[in-house]
Amino acid sequence: MFQEMLLAEAVDGAPKAQEPLSGPQQKLLQHLLAQRFPSAAAATPPATAPAAAPAAVTAPAPSAPKVTTKIQQKAKTPITPTAPAPQSLRELARRVQAGELEAVRQLDEKLRGDDELCVQIASEGLATPLSKMLGDSKHQEAALKLMLLLSDAGVSQSADVGTELIAGGAVPKLIQLLSSDSMQEMAAAVLGNLCHESPENQDKLADNQMFQKLVEMLSFPGAVAQEAAYAIWNLTVGHEKNSDAIARLGAVPKLAELLKSTSDIAQENAAGALMHITISQEARSVIGNAIPKLCELLQGSFEPEVSTQAAGALLNLASDSSEYAKQIVSNGAVPSLVNLVKDGPDLAKEYSAGALMNLMRGDMEVASNAAKQGAIPSLANLLSRPSGHSESLGALANLASGSSERQIQIYKAQVTRKTVALLGDEDVDVRRSAAALLMNLAPHAKIKERIVEAQALKPLAKALKDSDEILNERAAGALANLFNDHSANVHAGFQQAPEMIPSLVSLIQTPGLSEDAKRQGAHALAMLAAEDGPCDAVWQAGAGPPLLVLLKDMIGEAALGIMNLSWRWPQVKAELVKSGTLEYLMDMLKHGDDLAKEYAAGALMNMTAGSPDNAEKATAAVKDLSELLKSNAVQAAEWAAGALANITRSGQAAQETAIENGAATSIAALLPKVTANGMSLVVLALASLAETQGNSVSKALGAEAKAKLRDFRDSNNSDLQEYTKTLVDKLGPGFSL
Repeated sequence: MFQEMLLAEAVDGAPKAQEPLSGPQQKLLQHLLAQRFPSAAAATPPATAPAAAPAAVTAPAPSAPKVTTKIQQKAKTPITPTAPAPQSLRELARRVQAGELEAVRQLDEKLRGDDELCVQIASEGLATPLSKMLGDSKHQEAALKLMLLLSDAGVSQSADVGTELIAGGAVPKLIQLLSSDSMQEMAAAVLGNLCHESPENQDKLADNQMFQKLVEMLSFPGAVAQEAAYAIWNLTVGHEKNSDAIARLGAVPKLAELLKSTSDIAQENAAGALMHITISQEARSVIGNAIPKLCELLQGSFEPEVSTQAAGALLNLASDSSEYAKQIVSNGAVPSLVNLVKDGPDLAKEYSAGALMNLMRGDMEVASNAAKQGAIPSLANLLSRPSGHSESLGALANLASGSSERQIQIYKAQVTRKTVALLGDEDVDVRRSAAALLMNLAPHAKIKERIVEAQALKPLAKALKDSDEILNERAAGALANLFNDHSANVHAGFQQAPEMIPSLVSLIQTPGLSEDAKRQGAHALAMLAAEDGPCDAVWQAGAGPPLLVLLKDMIGEAALGIMNLSWRWPQVKAELVKSGTLEYLMDMLKHGDDLAKEYAAGALMNMTAGSPDNAEKATAAVKDLSELLKSNAVQAAEWAAGALANITRSGQAAQETAIENGAATSIAALLPKVTANGMSLVVLALASLAETQGNSVSKALGAEAKAKLRDFRDSNNSDLQEYTKTLVDKLGPGFSL
């Protein structure tokens, strides 16, 4: 590696002047690097590993974004009648406007069974006269029946009948009728219809007196409770304020009890209401008792509509509660959900995919079980249907998390090109989930090549500029994983979408950006900086200052970026030092998390390579680097050794401090498990310490360490042979391998 060549220069006593390489020298250096270290770039980080790579959304592995969702239905576009009603019906409508009861009955009879005709006649000025009739005991039943017929048709035809009825004054009268034993069922049904898929009408109907009465009706027998549940369902779809208010009135236990009804309509309405009322935290806190029954309703013995709403309720319950997710899994929901994704109605497929997505969030055992049940091909097939893409992609993303076996299964399901295409979908949730799946497939060495072949780089670069920050984060994470330990992909990205570099630099400077997004953006820039051409472009795009800001904020990936930027040009290294980089790195080495300490050690290694001035400024890090040598993460220990090799060259005091903190013993213990990329680093570190602390180094090198050094001496690596010989010479005639 390049830093190793600089270290060797220090060991051999060559001049230490900081001078840029000429063009021919640069080419010679790259040629030597390619010959001597074919599998390692100067500061290329390790192959992706769940325990050591940067975080994706909520977990420490870049292959583990935890996509989650709650169902919040959107209002449909209302349909305006395209043709007037027949003349005979319009004449009846005029008689209704005049308050004629018989006209109401005749109109009801003629319209029944023809929803399209109902929608046409609803625009003939019926709202106000029918609303007035609701207050007349002689007229109210007939008026209510006709109002129910018209509003049912509006729901069926996705036509906005409700707004006109509300404007006509129907709501206060309907609330009064909720107290009528004979008409409360129909009144509840009409109220449910009025706000069906209409957020505006949900707001207009928000009335605590009505909520209280509907909740009371949930305890009534038969169809009354069924229609009350229907009204609550439509009042709470995507409406947190209504959900909170109704939950506070005690609706949840009653809806849970209604799930046990023998009526499939009552079960469907109760499950639908529970599905949406659970956006309320208050509702979620008391709904646990409903979970076993909801899981039971997923089974094929129940009506598909019932299972669909039960799946939706479970989707929301699992969205941000690990406790409920565990209960759902323990009640055997996973096989049933997989079956619904495979064979259920379209909406059931979508809800069940979403529920699986949330249940697998951070739970490898559930993901493994779902895969064994056949979830992967079923979810992949859902991508060929017109809906459910976000949920399917999200579930597949969580299945891919941390499992190369499942990553291969997903790839074999032929989803790669579809996923890349969906990065351009108009629905931001679909774009988010597509980026998440690519991010979680990309750690696999072979699959990342196929993703690039599927032309993912351009759309991922475009996604960095999207107005949605979650998508920005996942696109950056996908790029980071595609580039990680893959030089060809880095160069492909630079050639196909060089605009990604300024976009990433801009991303990590975005005010209010989440920590995960900062990590992903910095990680992607670090991977680009590991290669020659992209490295220059990253620096020229102004990555230095924002990376230093992240460095001060203890974002470990920023240290990785500094590590890779500092390996090539002395001028870059000097500029970074002027900005306080060494101090920030030493602070991270002392106070950062384990991964941040590892990257800080690597950055210090490169910042001090070939620079005695920098090495002397970094002597305060010797104690912390000596401690990092004891890390269970071999690469962290190797990079600490590399940094110590440079820094302890600054003089006897640094070497004594390292020995006092057990550096020689720790390096000796590291020798038997050192990787190919770290061999030179540990030998050079021992050689630096041996300059004034030869006795301590000799004592630390036991039989196992000496055996490893003999292997180095006898290897085919001429540099390693030379470094080992230098070490033995420094230890003096009394030492022998």
